[in-house]
Amino acid sequence: MDRKHLLYMLSSDAHVSPFDVNMAYDAGFDAVIPYSGVTAGQVRGLTQDIMFSRGPKGARFSSLFITSSDLRQAEAMLGEARSALFDPFRLGVMLDPKGGYTTAAALLAKAAALLRDRGIGGLQGRSVLVLAGTGGVGRAAAAMAAADGARVVLTSRRLERAERAAGDLRDLFHVEVTPRAAAAESAILPLAQAADLVLATGPPGVQLLSAGGLATLHGPKVLADVNAVPPSGIEGLKAQDAGTEMAPGLFALGALAVGELKIKVEASLLKDLLTAERAPIIDSTAARRRAAEILAARS
Repeated sequence: MDRKHLLYMLSSDAHVSPFDVNMAYDAGFDAVIPYSGVTAGQVRGLTQDIMFSRGPKGARFSSLFITSSDLRQAEAMLGEARSALFDPFRLGVMLDPKGGYTTAAALLAKAAALLRDRGIGGLQGRSVLVLAGTGGVGRAAAAMAAADGARVVLTSRRLERAERAAGDLRDLFHVEVTPRAAAAESAILPLAQAADLVLATGPPGVQLLSAGGLATLHGPKVLADVNAVPPSGIEGLKAQDAGTEMAPGLFALGALAVGELKIKVEASLLKDLLTAERAPIIDSTAARRRAAEILAARS
């Protein structure tokens, strides 16, 4: 019997992202079935319904893709899916909370390469500032940078939000990041001056650093922005920048340069769900590793 490759997308949000649906079909899945409004407590039952309905030999033809804007909820959903699996019923499972893991992995891989190219060194021992870092990409980038040995400061307009994000990262990934309040550029600039790598991860269209503020910074340092929606989070940084020296000693990395790698990372991991001999469990660590592998293969 010709088995169809099915991908079940589970999200606690009101909608599953069309971006991920498109990526899944392009990766080769025959059908993508979205489930929205899913709680962590429902994941175990859904997972086992998928497993048992196709039998031990057919289970591998089904996969799960977990995505939610709430990082803690997404990780809880992954934990429930993982605990539901046992031999010989194995599904491939991938976690990419609202694209946060694959985007952060691409961002860190590109930024680390740029740091090395400009003679600053890799992420180990570097100082990393994650601006407006309480969203999914900011949290994931902070966690990955800390896991790579960087000293990470994560900011929010309100200290309690930054502290809550730091606590989540400690609980979920066993890393330490330093929370800081930075409601205005005057609070951001001293932090940026002390950083080797500045990541703007705020909402689209919100400017965090002005051209005047940048003029006070001394390099070498790398500045990156994950949002392509104008205005840039860092004034003067262009979405297509891939190492441009936007001011003396300040090297820019834009959203399109990051996005090109992000798409390749997600596509590659989705292919693993389809073709890996043993059903994989794909998490933030797998995304970070794959981004580095793809970038290394291109150099």
